[in-house]
Amino acid sequence: MLNSEKEIRQKGIIRKKHLSIIAVLLIIFMSFTFSGCGGNNETTGNTGGNTDNTESTEDTGTSTQSEGDVCEFDFPGTGFGFDLPEGMEISKGYLFANDMGELDYNCGVMMAWPVYYDVTEDELNAMPDGTDDLPDPGFSFYIACVEGVSTREEAIEKLLAEVAKFNGDELTEDEKNMYRAMEMINQQDGYIWLVLKEGEKTQGIRKECQEEYEAFFDATDQIAANLKFYPPKTWRGSQEGSAISFETTDLEGNPVKSESLFAQNKVTMINIWATSCGPCIGELPELEKLNREFNEKGGAVIGLLDDVPLDNNKYLDEAQSIVKDAGVTFLNIRAWDGYGDVLSKVGTPTSYFVDSQGKIIGEPILGADINKYREKMDEYLAQAE
Repeated sequence: MLNSEKEIRQKGIIRKKHLSIIAVLLIIFMSFTFSGCGGNNETTGNTGGNTDNTESTEDTGTSTQSEGDVCEFDFPGTGFGFDLPEGMEISKGYLFANDMGELDYNCGVMMAWPVYYDVTEDELNAMPDGTDDLPDPGFSFYIACVEGVSTREEAIEKLLAEVAKFNGDELTEDEKNMYRAMEMINQQDGYIWLVLKEGEKTQGIRKECQEEYEAFFDATDQIAANLKFYPPKTWRGSQEGSAISFETTDLEGNPVKSESLFAQNKVTMINIWATSCGPCIGELPELEKLNREFNEKGGAVIGLLDDVPLDNNKYLDEAQSIVKDAGVTFLNIRAWDGYGDVLSKVGTPTSYFVDSQGKIIGEPILGADINKYREKMDEYLAQAE
């Protein structure tokens, strides 16, 4: 993931006080911010990177993106990109491609939107974590992409269902009406894209950046009419049934072999985390309780440190300190060379379940979710009986 995006998510820059008709989108964004941290994510937004797009067929009169055709601002996780209108330049502020991609693993609903910040990218990245002097974000339009539907109405109903599920709460009628007002702007390759245009310009943009932001906002219709679409890049994790075999050590240097490790339990949950991931660290005490609960049923939790590989001790001391402070007694192991080839991730925490033979069970869980860990462990333990 780009460092700029990581910083933005960690700082939680988008705040509720700045929103009007897209209050729910903020809730989604903030929920994502505090449930996981980005990693090497092909589905997150970037500003100008090549997304290896495939050629697609135009269905509704809008542009499609072909291989080798790179937009100035691309949102690969949601499957679209755009160039600024001729003569428009963003130099005083920073236009960030916020690309959430799928709201949940394999749910078929993706969301993204550009965010204008009234500071430069370098200034934004230089701000310390936790600072109260945050820049004001400016909004313009929001895109949802829905897979496996054939009409606008079906797309909106699926979107409503997934947003409510993501938020863990029923949407209000005002919120539902907001989504139901979204316009269909493209349909191709089994996807429908919807747009929601911000009704009012964001207030509070710094004076020196106001003209630049307003020019971008005023060009919303022009930009939306010239979006280029392509199938979203979605993460599907490592395949169920894949066998995992490795030799590594725990954080104290004791050798660990996968065969004997997994054979001790009917089901083992591998929680991939990192010392730089706040949500990962925050859930460690709950994972400790969960591990004790699992142990009584024949299951276990182990931690896998993404940023403490066998060949690099840079964050080893920090990892040991974090584990100690959290009161963790369950096993935590170091990443071995090539572990990402068998346990794919796009961010931390990412959790996999494996059986006693080290074969992956079911789908991975992306983000911190104690209730979902428990639900899946109980399901897999029942199947192992």
